[in-house]
Amino acid sequence: MREDELDRIDEEARSRGISREDLLKRAAIGGLALATSGGLAQAARGAVEAKPKRGGTFRVGCAGGSAKDIIDGQDIVTNPDQARLVAGWETLLNYDKNYKLQFNGLAEEISAEKNNAAVWTIRVRPGIEFHNGKTLTADDVIYSLRRLINPKLKLFGGAALSTLSATGMKKMDKYTVRLNLKSKDVTILDSLAQYVAGIVPVGYSPNAIGKATIKQQIGTGPYKLKSFTPGQQSVHVRNPNYWRTGQPYFDQVIVLDFPDDTARVNALLGGQIDAGAQVPPAQVPVVQGHSGTKILESPTAQWTPICMRVDAAPFNDVRVRQAMRLIADRPQIVAQGLAGHGHIGNDLYAPFDVMYDSGLPQRHQDIAQAKSLLKAAGQSNLTVDLQTTNGALGQNEGAQVFAQQAKAAGVTVNVKVLDSGTFYGSNYLKWTFSTDFWGTRNYLQQVAAGSLPTSPYNETHWPDTADGKFKSLYTQALSTVDPKKRAEIEHEMQKLEYDNGGYIIWGFSNFLDGYSTKVQGLVRGDKGVIPLNGFANGFRTIWFG
Repeated sequence: MREDELDRIDEEARSRGISREDLLKRAAIGGLALATSGGLAQAARGAVEAKPKRGGTFRVGCAGGSAKDIIDGQDIVTNPDQARLVAGWETLLNYDKNYKLQFNGLAEEISAEKNNAAVWTIRVRPGIEFHNGKTLTADDVIYSLRRLINPKLKLFGGAALSTLSATGMKKMDKYTVRLNLKSKDVTILDSLAQYVAGIVPVGYSPNAIGKATIKQQIGTGPYKLKSFTPGQQSVHVRNPNYWRTGQPYFDQVIVLDFPDDTARVNALLGGQIDAGAQVPPAQVPVVQGHSGTKILESPTAQWTPICMRVDAAPFNDVRVRQAMRLIADRPQIVAQGLAGHGHIGNDLYAPFDVMYDSGLPQRHQDIAQAKSLLKAAGQSNLTVDLQTTNGALGQNEGAQVFAQQAKAAGVTVNVKVLDSGTFYGSNYLKWTFSTDFWGTRNYLQQVAAGSLPTSPYNETHWPDTADGKFKSLYTQALSTVDPKKRAEIEHEMQKLEYDNGGYIIWGFSNFLDGYSTKVQGLVRGDKGVIPLNGFANGFRTIWFG
């Protein structure tokens, strides 16, 4: 069904006070006439009755990537890593399209002991098999969780699981695990639902690129790894043991690296790939205007911050950080850097979180105040290099627009666009002034990933003092069951970051993904964590029509 037809159906549904799904069902039955052009009742019948088809090779082009690409069921660095992870591994539970938790993953139950958020029980679904035919059991869950929190590995997936205790996990029976946490943690479900918290088999330990590693890349996901060439592509074939009946639909998925935006879009238009993640806003009309391609636009809480190290000059002076934030004309950066495909930020992440403090005053550009702060800090006529790379939509674009705005405050920002391998190399997390990209997360999960001294990706080196207040508030929040009281604690944390933090969060970008018109099953309006509807849930929910 065409996009304009779906829009008319949505409008009709709203006017009748029912959902699109109900409207389509009624139309399919023939009991409701839709007053839209083109005979939408007939189209609705076709939409309801359409069934996924099996077969074919799906080729997806991802932004970024380098010879340092990784495949790990619990770790990522760049977008191609994300696509490869979700193809092969799954989590205990997931988020739905509205970013709400749902139990449609490997666990049939995860529950807290009554009035005690320090004791949790996980029960996995019986009969699920790994790629090699081994049955998923409680032993694999325990191994996975212990690997996630292993401090030597510094895995992305373990960042938000600091309350887990390696010795506090007990196997109750073949499919049940009891977790005795170090302290109460009311956010454990959110942490376990992150796509990087994949479940791996006992003994999983990929430590080298090559044939042996491919054999080790075992998960429960819809596709298993066939080949991998870092910086170029990976090939994944259908998992014959997959536990979801009928899925996946493709015979094979190929994930290709495309660090260059133009090359990725041209490959989509030329039919060399079936989908291209993160189309630059300027190229959206081109993709939309092509007869064989479309754009899937999804609202997200993805952010591409400008990061200031709070422990390195000149940003170790809070006045400089405050001045840089006042330089940013956020609506202009969204309008120019994202071509309007997003919404403005307020130097805080996690806007989809119900605990997000929307009451803090929206920060606006104030060049006079920025100049005053810089003068007071002895940094008038400041010159600084801003390191960036094409890691995600808005990362380079936002940096360029910000640099132009900084001139009005007498600040010279030299934007240094680096290749992905260099940016995420040995200096990553050491840059004094840089960009980066983050996906959708709730506030406390994001704090764990990037805003604590123990976080694996603390690029701003926050917090800026050693008094431990921010960390203490974080610990309190994890153990506070009462949502109202927890909101008060989280708001206090957010106020500290809002006033003194090292992030310039100018906006949140929509996902703009290009795809061939033959690709079916993508969901409009999905509040995405990663592109192309979370790479279509491990490429299992899409097919060729």
